[in-house]
Amino acid sequence: MRTVPARNGWLWLLKGFALFRKNPAMWLFLVFTYWIAVALLGQIRYVGPAASTVLLPAFSVSFMIMCAVLDRGGILQPALLLSGFRQRPSTLIALGALYLLAIVLVLGITSLADSGALLQWMLSGQEPSMESFRDGSVSRAMLLATLAGAPVLMAFWFAPVLAAWNRMGAAQSLFYSFFSVWRNWRAFFVYGAALALAGAVFLIALTVAAIVTRGQVQALRFVALMFTVLTLPTVLASFYASYRDIFPDGPGPVEPSPNRPGL
Repeated sequence: MRTVPARNGWLWLLKGFALFRKNPAMWLFLVFTYWIAVALLGQIRYVGPAASTVLLPAFSVSFMIMCAVLDRGGILQPALLLSGFRQRPSTLIALGALYLLAIVLVLGITSLADSGALLQWMLSGQEPSMESFRDGSVSRAMLLATLAGAPVLMAFWFAPVLAAWNRMGAAQSLFYSFFSVWRNWRAFFVYGAALALAGAVFLIALTVAAIVTRGQVQALRFVALMFTVLTLPTVLASFYASYRDIFPDGPGPVEPSPNRPGL
């Protein structure tokens, strides 16, 4: 683990985009396939979202393996989308369960601000009343969720890949992830600022699209979908870039990939 300069946060996104450019068609196919799978799983009330959260660490390792394949000159294949499930799956499932518990705990904390409105919205899809928006209770709950969720995000940022590639236990991977992010807060601040700027540009583009299309909902949804699909591979690949930057001596996947025996 090392501490990197603040400017590296921006470089992670550039590296992520470079990895995306190596095989954009397959990247988009794999990301869209994952997205559809999560959406279908989400149709199962309560169980579906919980299951997709528990499986998230394994899928995140799958995307890390895709980046490792591209980084070493390999070719992306559809089978790589499930490759994370062959990298210490029991530990990754344990991390997923802990992540689910952490999310529920954070949402539980927000109930102090809005009497559980945000919790119900996230768990059951029941939108808060207009009164809760007007009196600011939902806004306070979202702010509280951001503050309470930040340590959770720090602990889980590198935890899956540390568990899978560095062969750490669940608790150890969470510990190392939290303090590696803490030590590199300047780089992560720049990284977050760059993503926030991209989000602001998207909102401006969406506003322009709303004016041009006269508020047609389907057109706006299409713009939002295209923006997400085109940017998500870069963001996912930037996770790999941040790992390689902060853990330069970290190992790669613990077993060969389908197309390059050296991985």
